[in-house]
Amino acid sequence: MKYQEYESILKEALLEYLQNGGSLVEAALKDMPKEYIYEFDEKYPEDIKKQLIDKAHRAMRVKKDLPDGIRLVKVVIKK
Repeated sequence: MKYQEYESILKEALLEYLQNGGSLVEAALKDMPKEYIYEFDEKYPEDIKKQLIDKAHRAMRVKKDLPDGIRLVKVVIKK
Protein backbone atom coordinates (compact mmCIF):
# COMPACT_ATOMS: atom_id res chain seq x y z
CA MET A 1 0.00 0.00 0.00
CA LYS A 2 1.46 3.33 -1.08
CA TYR A 3 1.89 6.22 1.34
CA GLN A 4 -0.57 8.36 -0.63
CA GLU A 5 -3.24 5.68 -0.21
CA TYR A 6 -3.03 5.38 3.55
CA GLU A 7 -2.40 9.10 4.13
CA SER A 8 -6.08 9.78 3.38
CA ILE A 9 -7.11 7.13 5.95
CA LEU A 10 -5.00 8.91 8.60
CA LYS A 11 -6.53 12.28 7.67
CA GLU A 12 -10.05 10.81 7.89
CA ALA A 13 -9.29 9.52 11.39
CA LEU A 14 -8.14 12.96 12.55
CA LEU A 15 -11.19 14.63 11.03
CA GLU A 16 -13.51 12.13 12.72
CA TYR A 17 -11.71 12.69 16.04
CA LEU A 18 -12.17 16.48 15.74
CA GLN A 19 -15.82 16.19 14.66
CA ASN A 20 -16.49 14.09 17.77
CA GLY A 21 -15.23 16.82 20.09
CA GLY A 22 -11.51 16.09 20.09
CA SER A 23 -9.07 18.96 20.45
CA LEU A 24 -6.63 19.85 17.68
CA VAL A 25 -4.20 21.22 20.29
CA GLU A 26 -4.39 17.97 22.24
CA ALA A 27 -3.87 15.97 19.06
CA ALA A 28 -0.82 18.06 18.14
CA LEU A 29 0.81 17.97 21.58
CA LYS A 30 0.11 14.40 22.66
CA ASP A 31 0.74 10.99 21.26
CA MET A 32 -2.93 10.08 20.94
CA PRO A 33 -3.83 6.42 21.44
CA LYS A 34 -4.92 4.93 18.14
CA GLU A 35 -6.34 1.67 16.96
CA TYR A 36 -5.09 0.59 13.54
CA ILE A 37 -7.29 -1.81 11.60
CA TYR A 38 -5.54 -3.85 8.92
CA GLU A 39 -6.43 -6.35 6.24
CA PHE A 40 -4.01 -8.98 5.02
CA ASP A 41 -3.65 -10.28 1.47
CA GLU A 42 -3.54 -13.88 2.66
CA LYS A 43 -4.33 -15.95 5.74
CA TYR A 44 -1.15 -15.56 7.75
CA PRO A 45 -0.26 -17.13 11.10
CA GLU A 46 -0.45 -14.70 14.03
CA ASP A 47 3.33 -14.31 14.29
CA ILE A 48 3.59 -13.27 10.63
CA LYS A 49 0.69 -10.83 11.09
CA LYS A 50 2.48 -9.27 14.06
CA GLN A 51 5.68 -8.92 12.01
CA LEU A 52 3.77 -7.25 9.17
CA ILE A 53 2.02 -4.89 11.60
CA ASP A 54 5.36 -3.94 13.20
CA LYS A 55 6.85 -3.27 9.76
CA ALA A 56 3.77 -1.22 8.80
CA HIS A 57 4.07 0.94 11.93
CA ARG A 58 7.75 1.58 11.21
CA ALA A 59 6.92 2.49 7.60
CA MET A 60 4.16 4.89 8.65
CA ARG A 61 6.47 6.71 11.07
CA VAL A 62 8.76 7.62 8.16
CA LYS A 63 5.99 8.04 5.55
CA LYS A 64 7.04 5.04 3.47
CA ASP A 65 4.94 2.47 1.63
CA LEU A 66 3.57 -0.39 3.71
CA PRO A 67 5.11 -3.82 3.23
CA ASP A 68 3.53 -6.22 0.77
CA GLY A 69 0.76 -8.35 2.25
CA ILE A 70 -0.88 -5.74 4.53
CA ARG A 71 -3.28 -2.83 3.99
CA LEU A 72 -4.41 -0.16 6.42
CA VAL A 73 -8.21 -0.03 6.42
CA LYS A 74 -9.09 2.39 9.23
CA VAL A 75 -7.62 4.31 12.12
CA VAL A 76 -9.58 5.17 15.25
CA ILE A 77 -8.16 7.93 17.45
CA LYS A 78 -9.25 7.49 21.05
CA LYS A 79 -9.88 10.29 23.52
